[in-house]
Amino acid sequence: MRNPIKQTHRAMFLALQADAKEFPGGIRAIAEVIGMNGNSLSNGLNPSHEAQPPSFAVILEIIVLAQARRAVFALAHLVGQVPMDFELESRSPAEAVRMFLSLVSSASALLGTGAEAAKDGRFDADERRELEPLLLTLMKVTGELLQSVRGG
Repeated sequence: MRNPIKQTHRAMFLALQADAKEFPGGIRAIAEVIGMNGNSLSNGLNPSHEAQPPSFAVILEIIVLAQARRAVFALAHLVGQVPMDFELESRSPAEAVRMFLSLVSSASALLGTGAEAAKDGRFDADERRELEPLLLTLMKVTGELLQSVRGG
């Protein structure tokens, strides 16, 4: 009989298992670091194995040790969220606001052009090349502003 949680959230366990395998030395090395039996951890992460899944504390340790981005993305997906893969810098509230407003101001003309170009429902290679970095930077600066507003 299969463990229902590992089947219900198969994508999450596959992501965690893949991230753990990429840790130097793989799952057995992680097990050694956290003081577990390698076979037990390997079986616990395998969604096709009947073994019970690891505890939440062990899953957190794996995420931190293996820098398990796939697993974090899978967890976020469980609650309808999509994480963005970039580091937020800590900024003072004044600096965060200044950076945000500066970027928004300089981007308005380009976004206007992009909006006009997008009316046909397609972006050509030149439009993508200009808009993608701008949008990623805008998301990062917006995240930094939000982090600053929240006191982080």
